[in-house]
Amino acid sequence: MIRLLFIDDDPKAQQTLSLVLEEEYKVYSAYTGLSGIELVEEIDPDIVLLDINLPDIDGLEVLERINKSVQAPPVIMLTAYSDVHLVKGAIQRGAYDYIVKPFDLEKLKGTLRMALQSAAPDRDFAATGADEALNLMVGQGKAIGLVKDLLIRYAPVDSTVLVQGESGTGKELAALILHKLSQRRSAPFIAINCAAIPESILETELFGSERGAYTDAVSRPGCFERANGGVIFLDEIGEMSYASQAKLLRVLEAKEVTRVGGSGTIPLNLRVISASNRDLKEEKRAGRFREDLFYRISVLPVKIPPLRERLEDIPLLAFSMLGLMSDDSRQISVESVDKLKAHAWPGNVRELRNVMERALLFSKGRLIQPGDIVFE
Repeated sequence: MIRLLFIDDDPKAQQTLSLVLEEEYKVYSAYTGLSGIELVEEIDPDIVLLDINLPDIDGLEVLERINKSVQAPPVIMLTAYSDVHLVKGAIQRGAYDYIVKPFDLEKLKGTLRMALQSAAPDRDFAATGADEALNLMVGQGKAIGLVKDLLIRYAPVDSTVLVQGESGTGKELAALILHKLSQRRSAPFIAINCAAIPESILETELFGSERGAYTDAVSRPGCFERANGGVIFLDEIGEMSYASQAKLLRVLEAKEVTRVGGSGTIPLNLRVISASNRDLKEEKRAGRFREDLFYRISVLPVKIPPLRERLEDIPLLAFSMLGLMSDDSRQISVESVDKLKAHAWPGNVRELRNVMERALLFSKGRLIQPGDIVFE
């Protein structure tokens, strides 16, 4: 998890922040400036919240000493109204931002995310290989660019992500990119298609089972256990029954899982990314999707645009697919590109991949012609 160092001599503030941020951050507490400086060296935090008024040394001095670190983390100053002019000076000395006490929690969370995003390229905890990961999502148009910007912004934190979009738009790819950009990138990425598993065994697949739980049952971990430490991707979560949604909600709220037929609990430390080709807000209004589960899984939303809304990316997508499918430098004519752009693409990027695969088989030369482009 993201390491957050909170330097403040107020025990109540320390306790409150630890509880509020426990899903996304590992919060380390320091009650004096000197102990905070020691912890910076010891734990190498990803971000620091620093109160300006401390019992031993001034918060500005702590800031200066933190900034002398080889790889200094971003520092957000906390201050009372009367200290604002001091903290504005701290910004000039290298603090990322400041928040006035008593702080608004949502504003604090937003500031933390922005600070982590800005620090990622320098601190190498979220953006290592960022270009390589983002290049998996081919396209340079405005629509897909907005998606990539969101993925970069969401990657450093552990909040749940809901990816929505039509079938074939690349929802699992977006989840995989989030994983590759995150601090959990070396841990497992476990994907499960909730629509492809019969309801009778979905609970076992998700949560695991113990020997004797049912006929021929063996002890084995479920997807949540196998994803522990990393990411679980719940594809087509909107297809789950209401009863399964309730069981999933309990696991997400408790942050622990019990195998089917088991009695012990297994603590979970993972990120949950869900996806659906349905409009889950509409499903919620219609009573087909639990409202409490919706808000649990959709802290950070991503909408993948359909291919018909990113026609400018079709040439790049087509050339990229040709390069992956063929090693003989096959090209595509301008007229063929025009034909591709004129299509409605109900199957989105997945359909385009099928069309290009057929075109390779039908083409007689190195240049794919409009006659080689055949739609279903």
